[in-house]
Amino acid sequence: MSEARLLRRPVSAAQSGIWVAQHLHADSPLYNCGGYYEIAGPVDTEVFAEAVRRGVQETEALRSRFVQEERDTHSGPEVTLHQLVEPAEPHPLRFVDLHAAADPEAAAHRWMDARMARPFDLTRGPVSEQALLTLADDLHLYFHGYHHAVLDGFGQSVYAARVAALYSALLAGEEPAPTGFATLDRVVADEAAYAGSRRHTRDRAHWREVFTDLPEPVSLAGRASGSTHSLRRHVRTLPSPLAERLTRAAARAGVQWPALALAATAAFFHRMTGGTDLTFSIPLAGRSGRTSLTTPSAMVNVLPLRVRLTSDIRFAELTAQVSRSLADLIRHQRFRGEELIHELGLSGAGQARLGPTVNIMAFAGEPLFGTTPAVTHPLSTGPVNDLKINFYGTADSRSGLRVELDGHHELYGADELVSHCDRLVRVLEWVADSDEDSRVSEVEVLEEAERERLLSGWQGATRS
Repeated sequence: MSEARLLRRPVSAAQSGIWVAQHLHADSPLYNCGGYYEIAGPVDTEVFAEAVRRGVQETEALRSRFVQEERDTHSGPEVTLHQLVEPAEPHPLRFVDLHAAADPEAAAHRWMDARMARPFDLTRGPVSEQALLTLADDLHLYFHGYHHAVLDGFGQSVYAARVAALYSALLAGEEPAPTGFATLDRVVADEAAYAGSRRHTRDRAHWREVFTDLPEPVSLAGRASGSTHSLRRHVRTLPSPLAERLTRAAARAGVQWPALALAATAAFFHRMTGGTDLTFSIPLAGRSGRTSLTTPSAMVNVLPLRVRLTSDIRFAELTAQVSRSLADLIRHQRFRGEELIHELGLSGAGQARLGPTVNIMAFAGEPLFGTTPAVTHPLSTGPVNDLKINFYGTADSRSGLRVELDGHHELYGADELVSHCDRLVRVLEWVADSDEDSRVSEVEVLEEAERERLLSGWQGATRS
C-alpha cells in the first residue's frame, strides 16, 4: 500500500527521543524490549492465533513504522517524524514446536535470545514479533519482542491483558467485549495538551525546587561506560516467607511495597558506597488520562528520585521520606526527564546522570489465558547504563516476589551480580525484621566470611 493511503500519526516525546538514540546506534538491538508469558496448561493454538490477530488489528502501535519528512519553512528546512500505520498482517503469530528438542527449555531460550538480538528496522517494519513456543502439551511460552519506540513495559502489559481477554472469550465461544484502545493521534494529543498547560508549569516548578542541583550518580562498579544492550542478568525469587514478611513490614510502616523496596535499595547503596545524597532513575508510565492509560503505546518517562540519608537515620524515617518522595514523583511524572536534564544544564549527559535504575513493575500482573494464569518473564526492558534493579511480582502472586539485576557487561561480571544480589537480599531480610528504632547503620551487607577476607586484606596491606 502506498504511503499516501496509510494512516499518519504524530509521535510522542518518548518516541522521538528513542528514535534519535536508535539512530546513534543504527544496527544495534539497544532498544529491543520484550519477554514471555509462561502458560503451564493446554492451549488451543487456532484460538490463540485468532486472539493475537485481533489484538494486533486493534493496536496501532504494533502496526506502525516511522518516516521522517522535510519541508521548507521561513526559518529553513524543518524535519518532522511521523508514524505510518500499516494494515494488520493476516498471520502475526509464529508457532515454534520444541517437543522434540533434547532440552526444550534451553532451546526456547536460545530461540528467544536470538530474536532479541536482532535489530528492528523502524523505517520498514515490522516493529514487533510474537510467537507461541510449545515445549510440551501443557507448557507454552508466549513470546513478544518489540522496539521500545512503539511500546513500553506498561503499554505491553495492556496489550497482553487484551490478548488474554480475547483468547479467553473466544475459547468460551463468546464474542469478546469491544476494545477500549484509542488511536495513536488521540494518545499524543493528550500529551501535547499537557505540554502547554498550567499543570506542566506547576510540574516544572516542582522539579526545579527539588533539583536546584543534581548529585553525582553512585555506582557499585566505581567506573562509567556507555549504554548497552549487552548485559549480564541475575534473577532471584525471594523465599515465600521472606516475601510475606516484607509485605507485613510495608503494612506496619503504612507504606506501599514500592516505597519499602526503594528505601531498602537506598539503604543498600548507602552501605555499599557511603553516599548520603542519592538519586535513582525511576521508570514511570508517563500517563494520567484514561486514553493513554488504556491504550498500548510508548509514553515511558524516567525521572530521578532523590534520597538523603546517613547511617544514623532510622529506617522508618527513611521509608517515610521515600514514600513522600515517591508520591511526589508520581504526581509530577508527566514532566519529561529529558526536559529536566536540559533545565539543569546537563544536556548530553543522558539518563545515566540520573543514577542507577530501580524499576518496580507494579503493573506486571498474571494474565489469565482461559483458566490458566500466566507467569511473566521479562527478557529486556531496554538499555542499561550501569546497573538496573527490577522488582517483579508480589508475595501472593503465582510467580512470587522476584529481584532481577541487569548489569552492564563491561562493568559487572556474573559473579559480581550474584554477590550484589546476595547483599541486597540481606538488606531485605533485615528490613523485614526491622522495627521503629532500627537504624540503617545496623544493616550488614557483607556476610561474615566476606568481611573477614576484607579485614585480612587490609591488615596485610598495613603490615607490608
